[in-house]
Amino acid sequence: MDTDSGGPVEPGREVDRMLERIDDAQTDPTPAPDDDAGESEPARAARHYSTGKLTIAQARVVDGWRRQLTVPDRRFSTPNNRPPASSSDCVAAAVVHLLDHAEPEPRELIRYAARMRENLALERGRAFPAASVVSFYLPAPYALRLDAMLTAAQDHHAELLDQARDRVHTELPGRENATARGLRMMSAVAELGIPHKAYILPAGTLARLAIDRWARKSPATVVAAAVAHGSAHHEQMHRARHDMGVGDAHR
Repeated sequence: MDTDSGGPVEPGREVDRMLERIDDAQTDPTPAPDDDAGESEPARAARHYSTGKLTIAQARVVDGWRRQLTVPDRRFSTPNNRPPASSSDCVAAAVVHLLDHAEPEPRELIRYAARMRENLALERGRAFPAASVVSFYLPAPYALRLDAMLTAAQDHHAELLDQARDRVHTELPGRENATARGLRMMSAVAELGIPHKAYILPAGTLARLAIDRWARKSPATVVAAAVAHGSAHHEQMHRARHDMGVGDAHR
């Protein structure tokens, strides 16, 4: 059951809605305007990213999506009636939804990335489900937004640390206060709730957050969203398409 909407929704009805949207998109006789008509093909190509290592809980969620992708459905005119999508499309659909409807603030992203580093460190050496790393592709406009968001969060982190350092130096000037400054700096950063170092944030940070946000959705709902995403953004079927580029940053 999808538990993050206004009320309970039957998975079957949610899938029907998704499929209706796909049918509408495929039968609409009016072509969509090409906003990127003047751009080169590499700039317009979808970009490849990776989730990086998932936590055990996240990997189990993605494994559930992968199992749902093997369930035959007569509404799909594909071999074995399986959904024309992949776990990559599930993750991409979750990321696109996050960017469109629940874009995190920079400090939220910084804190989330810190929690992920801690969780993965605690889980190091433990057995993981099969889908511990997932590649995914984003349409170029979303890839640009993702890269810009991560860069903005990194810059914000560095700016917060610089501001805290300046305040501490103002409060405790002079060489004789060096030890006190160090202690005060640790306290000031702890009050901000951010790491003492501004880390580079990989694209997987946002992908993991998107997976967490969709963890309570039924696998059937997620797969329907993945099929809709593929229908809207892919020029070829997932396993045989050639319209993919590679992102320049945050891979």
